[in-house]
Amino acid sequence: MFTEQSEYLSVYGQDSAAVVTIAPHNNLPFPTESGFFAKPGTVTSVALVEARVDRQQPPYGNCTNKNIDDIHGMLLHSTANHSYSVVMCETACLQHVMADYCGCTDTGTEETPHCRYLNRTEVMCSQLIRYLYQLDLLPCDCPPPCSETRYTMTISQSQWPSDVYLQNLLKVIKNKNPKTKIINDMQSARSNLVRLEVYFETLNYQYTSEHPAYTWTDLLSDIGGTLGLYIGLSLMTVFEIIRFIMVIIKEVLNSKKKVVHPIV
Repeated sequence: MFTEQSEYLSVYGQDSAAVVTIAPHNNLPFPTESGFFAKPGTVTSVALVEARVDRQQPPYGNCTNKNIDDIHGMLLHSTANHSYSVVMCETACLQHVMADYCGCTDTGTEETPHCRYLNRTEVMCSQLIRYLYQLDLLPCDCPPPCSETRYTMTISQSQWPSDVYLQNLLKVIKNKNPKTKIINDMQSARSNLVRLEVYFETLNYQYTSEHPAYTWTDLLSDIGGTLGLYIGLSLMTVFEIIRFIMVIIKEVLNSKKKVVHPIV
C-alpha cells in the first residue's frame, strides 16, 4: 500500500499508517472503532482464528435480533445489506445523540449536516459527546447479537523492504502506480510503503453455543422427585390406593345386600 505522505496536511496528518479492520463480509466495518495501524516500512502479518457464537434470547440471555432498519439512516453508509452488530448500534447511537445536542454529526447524513471543523461550538459539542461516549454515559441500548462471527487476531511486524529487495520492488510498483515515482531510495520507500499479510492461522474455527441451564422440564422433574421423596408417592402406591378404594366400595355394597329377619 502507498500512503502518499506528500498529500498529507500538516494539521491533520499527524500519523502515517494504514488503518486496517477485519470483519465478516456482512458486517459494516468501522476502522476508527475496531481497527489497528499497519506501520510504513514494515510488513504486518495478521493471523486469524474464526470464532462463531450463538447466544440465547430472554429470559435465558440478553441477545437481540434487532432489525437493521432500526438504525438505518443514522450512518453515512447504507446498512441495507449488513447485519446488526454492537459497534454499528453504538456508532448510530453516538451520531443520534450528537445530532440531537449539536445539530450535526461526525459522519453526516441526509437529515443532519457534517460538523464543521471551523465552527468552534460544533467542534466542542461533538468532542464532549464523544467524551461521554468513551465513558459509557450515553443512553445506548446495544445488546450483543444472537448469532455472531468474529476473528481473534495475532499481529506481528518486521522491517520491510530489505536492502537487496528494494530495487526489484521499485520496478514493480512504478509499473503499477505512476505516483510511486517519487520513491527512489530506502528512506522514501520505508516512509510511504506498507505491506499487509492476512491469513487464517488454522482452517478450524471455534464454536460457542449457549443453552438454558434450567428448563421447565427440569423443574417439573425436580418437583416430582421431591414429592416422591417426602410423601413416598410412587406409581405402585397409586395402584394400591385405587385397589383399597375399590375394596371398600365392594364391602359397602355387600353389607347392604344382607337382610336381617327378626325372631318372633
